[in-house]
Amino acid sequence: MEIRELAEHILFGTTLEEKLVSSGRLVDTSPGRAHTTPDAPGRPAELALDRWSESQRVPFGDVRALERDEDRGLVLHFFANHELLAAELMALVLLKFPDAPERFRRGVAQTMKDEQEHVRLYLDRMKDAGVTFGQIPVSDFFWRAIAPMPSPMDYVTRLSLTLEQANLDYAPHYQQLFGELGDADTAALLGRIYKDEIGHVKYGLNWFNTWRSPAQSEWDSFQQTLGFPLSPSRAKGIGFNREGRLQAGFSPDFIDELDIFAHSHGRCPDLYWFNPLCDLVAGRDALFTPTAALIDVVHDLAMVPALLAANDDLVVVGSRPSVRFMQQWKRAGLALPQLVEWDPLAAAIEPSSAPPPSGIVDRRLTRLCPWGWAPDSVLALQSLADQLPAGQPSPSETWTPVRRDLYRKSWSVRWLDDIIDSLHAAEGDWIGDRHMVGTVCGDIDAVEVVLRAGFASGWTQAVMKADFGTAGGQLMQVDTPDAQATSPLLDHQRGWLRGQLRDAGAIVVEPWLDRVLDLSGQYEVEADGTIRLVGITRFLTDERGHFQGVFVSNMVGDLDPQLRRFLYGDGRDTHRLQRLFARLGDLLLQRLPRDYRGPIGIDTFVYRDADGILHLKPVVEVNPRFTMGRVGCALRKRVLTSRTAVWRIQRLKDLNTDGETWAAEVQANRPLEMTADGHQVAKGVVFTNEPEQARASVGMLIVAEQTDQQMLNGWSGKTT
Repeated sequence: MEIRELAEHILFGTTLEEKLVSSGRLVDTSPGRAHTTPDAPGRPAELALDRWSESQRVPFGDVRALERDEDRGLVLHFFANHELLAAELMALVLLKFPDAPERFRRGVAQTMKDEQEHVRLYLDRMKDAGVTFGQIPVSDFFWRAIAPMPSPMDYVTRLSLTLEQANLDYAPHYQQLFGELGDADTAALLGRIYKDEIGHVKYGLNWFNTWRSPAQSEWDSFQQTLGFPLSPSRAKGIGFNREGRLQAGFSPDFIDELDIFAHSHGRCPDLYWFNPLCDLVAGRDALFTPTAALIDVVHDLAMVPALLAANDDLVVVGSRPSVRFMQQWKRAGLALPQLVEWDPLAAAIEPSSAPPPSGIVDRRLTRLCPWGWAPDSVLALQSLADQLPAGQPSPSETWTPVRRDLYRKSWSVRWLDDIIDSLHAAEGDWIGDRHMVGTVCGDIDAVEVVLRAGFASGWTQAVMKADFGTAGGQLMQVDTPDAQATSPLLDHQRGWLRGQLRDAGAIVVEPWLDRVLDLSGQYEVEADGTIRLVGITRFLTDERGHFQGVFVSNMVGDLDPQLRRFLYGDGRDTHRLQRLFARLGDLLLQRLPRDYRGPIGIDTFVYRDADGILHLKPVVEVNPRFTMGRVGCALRKRVLTSRTAVWRIQRLKDLNTDGETWAAEVQANRPLEMTADGHQVAKGVVFTNEPEQARASVGMLIVAEQTDQQMLNGWSGKTT
């Protein structure tokens, strides 16, 4: 039989008998003229691809339990359709490209005959399970994605290296599963098909390497040739079968890249971008030239949004971490969002310098998720506004004077001033009273008045906070003045005040309290305008309030008994923190602009008064953005619940060795241990940016059976 004749039977036949016809020996003496791509292959009515859009679908996830024969038969139904679809696409490539190399055509024809046989074998096993082919609708996705192929190179990339490569994972996974269920016949069938698939993929890979540019790597060529809606993630199934890919001939580098690759499987992704200077940019209401130290922060912590994102999301980074680092990331059970190299702010300032990569510009997006909305994120992300759902505000519409005010320390102070009396009345003395509430001042004279009154009332120290600033930054402590002093302010403090008042217009003055524990409530204002308490976290700071780390799990294990009793109401009010933060969320929502959506956090702390009695200051400041506390909440599901875990930022300047050597010592002393299912960290350290590439700091998740000093204080001097 002519190859063309068999291909026509398979592509255009409307019965299974036609599609599965036996051909005998094949010849290729009459390839015929080139065919155009039909809208769909010929099929029996019950297997028509248009049923997928018109019928109620049976998701593959609903038939994985395999508890009944029918459940198993439905799994095979999915596989049989994939095999039939592969045969039809092979027939299409033979008919579309009659002038393709003869050796290529003969190889495709033989593979097509293998696929026919696979369908026959699946049909026999489905019959035994009481399932008929066409019993449920079949997907048309791969036809739509592969059939438009403009060349044989696109065929081997889309079908051999994507659809068939995924079977290198699916076939052995289900072979083992059916074997464990005692279905030896189906397990044997899947084992046979797996061996065939290795050969099919190897055949396609050989032609791919023949046709691709030698100037590009195997992986880069694969990504470049494989167009949307397909992505390399479609070349993976359940698990990741490295050995099978090696047998098929893939290079180790290609396999490593595919292992860590992530891309949305149909869901419109959220796009995350880390702009940690948003507080400062909001204060200026304009861009500014950051210091070298701030640039290092942006560089070192660029992967932080990947800890918040889901597997199907996009995370914009200046440069992708190494494959080795991402393999360790994956091994730790962390989400693998798609990382896109791009500097959106540079692109916004000079569009020709860094246009959005194809991985972004051709995608519909669900949300834009910068670390915080401010002029920098508005400028950086405004070009993506058209890719958002209809009706969702653009970045420029999101940034308003009312939104900017949320960054002000004075906004938080005024809100606390409004609610403190009612909170104290409802909760009792464990909540501090209004004497710890700050005062907003608009000039130096007002600051002096507040300081004099505060010190006269018993303050031992005060703190002045700039209206805009990062956690622990832009503040100055004031000591009790000498009795003979004419002013509570020193000359350098006056100079600092003049600069801050010029830049921000206001200063907050409040007593410097004996802070003993920092807490925060993490919230999400949902699309429908409701507020959800995501979690309560404990964070670690230095003496000035600069962030050092956040507890991910077991945040009270190391606390002294008095403090634990305080947090849980001496055992008589164990839910007081949950109740308080829920109430604060409701009160906050009433205060927020009606159109506010997205993350927001409330920082609080426990302090000890002059008599040694503990109280909680319920609002220190509001952060209208993502926070490190939100990162701690996101990491909780990655850690075994019985363990203590802290995510902290280690400063490299505190070490007496280079970051790479220190990191190797840490990993040797605290090796990563995962739970039996590989989904949660049971013990050890996970770095969240590459120590070898870090300029100033390294993020790290530390998990242990109990709290230790390195969790609380980090490393200094030589690692032990």
